[in-house]
Amino acid sequence: MDKLSKTLIILVLTTSSCSETTRLDSDEFSTAEERVEILKQEVKCFSDIKDTEFELFNVNGFHNSSGPLVPGASSWDYKFAIRVDTVDITKWREGMIKFDPQDYDDTWTKEITKDRRENWLTSSPPTYYVRQGEKYVTMVEFYLDGIIFKRVITRDN
Repeated sequence: MDKLSKTLIILVLTTSSCSETTRLDSDEFSTAEERVEILKQEVKCFSDIKDTEFELFNVNGFHNSSGPLVPGASSWDYKFAIRVDTVDITKWREGMIKFDPQDYDDTWTKEITKDRRENWLTSSPPTYYVRQGEKYVTMVEFYLDGIIFKRVITRDN
């Protein structure tokens, strides 16, 4: 194989790995059923989910993509809202503890629900949780409404 052919093969492989899907956005799916099925493939679910909104970023792609050709460090930023039965809401607190949200920036919760805001109206006060020992896994719970906002940030170096 000549040098030009080798260069073209490397270029094609590099281009295909760069075009891989690294973002999933619930705005791309019109029904709650579609959104729930996509989210269930990407996050650990502690109960049935009635509806969801999400913005997921994973540098290594997602379950339905082919994955990167060259393995590397992981970096995720998963932001999602879910609606569940109130009897199941405590299941989502596994391994989490309450925290005082003095400086917590929750603007991402409004951003991911902006296109279907009417589905995410709340009437109960929020309670804030963080995964014990991990400051990058947070949850905002509206217990009486059956609504949870969760964010998971992971960076491997």
